[in-house]
Amino acid sequence: MAKGRSGYSFPIHELPDTTRIALARGHELPIKWKHAREICNAIMERGMYLHEAIRYLRAVMEQKAAVPFKRFKGNVGHRKELHDWKWAAGRYPYKAAKYILEVLENALNNARNKGLDERRLRIIWMVAHKGRIIRRRPDRRGPGLLRGWKIKRCTNVEVVVMEIPEEMVSEEGEEEMGVEEEVEEEVSETEEEIGEEEEVGEAGLEEEEGEEE
Repeated sequence: MAKGRSGYSFPIHELPDTTRIALARGHELPIKWKHAREICNAIMERGMYLHEAIRYLRAVMEQKAAVPFKRFKGNVGHRKELHDWKWAAGRYPYKAAKYILEVLENALNNARNKGLDERRLRIIWMVAHKGRIIRRRPDRRGPGLLRGWKIKRCTNVEVVVMEIPEEMVSEEGEEEMGVEEEVEEEVSETEEEIGEEEEVGEAGLEEEEGEEE
């Protein structure tokens, strides 16, 4: 555990400027650690801003977006919403998304209290830790046959957001616009090629019909 702030594994005391940092922590949440881990991994992998992560979790709760399960992917079905992630296995962990969404909203409120710009808040640290065991019962196969123990464990989630400079936001926006323009150009080129192929095919059919007559 890092020194300087109890309950956080992120080394906050090593940052040069903590005035642009906002924190939030969910303690002993009644959710599965595996689901929380995959949600945190998806948000960190995409480098989402805080408002993007909030919108993403709301879409997961409505089953309009899926969470890619990259580590705990055994017997997990494929989701069509994960085409952009270039991954097949995923789920819609409603309960985990609900509780983690509350933690993100707490981070947003803490940032507002510090006077930070909401649109420039980027998640620089988001992680889920295993919590304490809140229930433990025997898993019996029959009379006198004990297979093991079933446990229910809590999950601790911590979030750290930072207000990034406006220059970085503008540069990222320009890069996204450039990527979109390249995609549009590629689509238009493919459409033109398809149109030319169709015209050539129609011309060939007309010639064949003329020869037959």
